[in-house]
Amino acid sequence: MLVIGGGVIGCEYACMFAALGVRICVVEKSEKIVGGMDSEISSSLKSRMESAGIKFFMGDSVIKIECGKIVDVELESGVTIETHSVLVSSGRSGQTGSIGLENVGVTTNSRGHILVNEHFQTKQPNIYAAGDVIGNPSLASTAMAQGRIAVYHAFELKQAVHFPSLLPSGLYTIPECSSAGQTEEHLDEAQIPYVSGKASYANNARGQIIGDTEGFLKLLFHRDTKKLLGVHVIGEGATEIVHIGLTVMVMGGGVDVFIDTCYNYPTISEIYKYACYDALSKFDKIKKSSKEPS
Repeated sequence: MLVIGGGVIGCEYACMFAALGVRICVVEKSEKIVGGMDSEISSSLKSRMESAGIKFFMGDSVIKIECGKIVDVELESGVTIETHSVLVSSGRSGQTGSIGLENVGVTTNSRGHILVNEHFQTKQPNIYAAGDVIGNPSLASTAMAQGRIAVYHAFELKQAVHFPSLLPSGLYTIPECSSAGQTEEHLDEAQIPYVSGKASYANNARGQIIGDTEGFLKLLFHRDTKKLLGVHVIGEGATEIVHIGLTVMVMGGGVDVFIDTCYNYPTISEIYKYACYDALSKFDKIKKSSKEPS
């Protein structure tokens, strides 16, 4: 199978079919899979997928497909791939063109996504839209949060309700990846000083028990306040593990929250404490260097 597109969906399906014994090639026009993901996590995921037998054609794109008993796919680089099937995963468009939105005055953008305000109302105040049909982030978790806001507003319910300020992302690849908050790339672009702390599943008792010795957790802290700015994890249970860091960020917490918390042993969750120890050692080096005479 040839998968066109190395984004979230393309990588998830590539991993699933590879696990079933299908030989997989992935064509991705950029030099990085899952573009919005932390680069270190993206690189690790690509390496793990390659270890599973998945072949990548990066910085390339499909220019021609000829279908027969064998599908011939020609790439811009001049490479021709022979495959039995092609899975196109190169972006999402809303399937709204045939449901008569124009008859009720509901507007969409060029990709068919319905335009809404902060209450998820369309241009018609009595019509709401939520989920994939309004575009990014196109996640089930955010769709449920959007729907909740829409219902509270539509029925004029008086309870205080707010859309989450931080949204996690989860990739159900093999292995799982998940993140919340800022990436190193975003912090560098915004010129926000930060310190990273990492811990490996290989040095975690539960990680050793379950046989995942390549997963890791990376935490990003503000260099001055030590508040948590981002959490990135790849490995078994990543989409569950990320919620610990997400909750601490929502509460405005930092490195001390993890250090002062006792975690069950053996658990993957305990990896947070050791990522913080790694970060604290870097904070100490920064503190010592700042005291040294120039």
